[in-house]
Amino acid sequence: MAAFTKRLLKHPRTQTILGWLLAQYIRFVYVTSRKTRIYDPAAAPYISGEENAIFAFWHGRMMMCPTLESPGRKMHVLISFHRDGMLISKVIAHFRKTTISGSSSKGGTAAVKEMLRCLKAGDNIGITPDGPRGPVYVAEKGLITIARVSGKPILPVTFSATRHRSLKSWDRFMIALPFGRIVFCVGAPVSVSKDADENTMEHTRQMIEHTMNQQLQHADTIAQATRG
Repeated sequence: MAAFTKRLLKHPRTQTILGWLLAQYIRFVYVTSRKTRIYDPAAAPYISGEENAIFAFWHGRMMMCPTLESPGRKMHVLISFHRDGMLISKVIAHFRKTTISGSSSKGGTAAVKEMLRCLKAGDNIGITPDGPRGPVYVAEKGLITIARVSGKPILPVTFSATRHRSLKSWDRFMIALPFGRIVFCVGAPVSVSKDADENTMEHTRQMIEHTMNQQLQHADTIAQATRG
């Protein structure tokens, strides 16, 4: 049965249908939930679409991120070639977001070139720095490299929900449930100098990782405090 399910999920038509259903569920959760938005003032130009950036969010907290908009800016999200990545591509297409396929193990060079091209063109990029395999809540160095080469800042993004289920998967994926409250958090942009050496890049990677984890905990704390 498990083997049959895996084969079924690989079928393009199945993915298309499932992608549509999941997108409708995300929309349903969004419209039936109250929203709390905690945005750092320095993030305002990127949320409003005045400037473009690299949006970074943990793999397990991506569900509601497609609902975030940056007016006038296209969003391209880096995904893996794994079937989960293909399904994510189908889902976010319903939110007018496109994908760039690649990972550290496959298609990485081409993906980096495409991300740099998109950023240069003024578009936004979305990256899960702990994906596609983890370890969870640990940022890969590639995020910092993209920021250094492109000259564009990294914008930490996350969400939490008062009503949710957390999967027992490697990324502890959070499934928001309807009729609750969604807490969106966007942190201050972090820039990486083009002449940053290896030590500086590693320090920045650790800082981004720490900031994203603090932000996640902050969103969870607010969600728990406003439950009910």
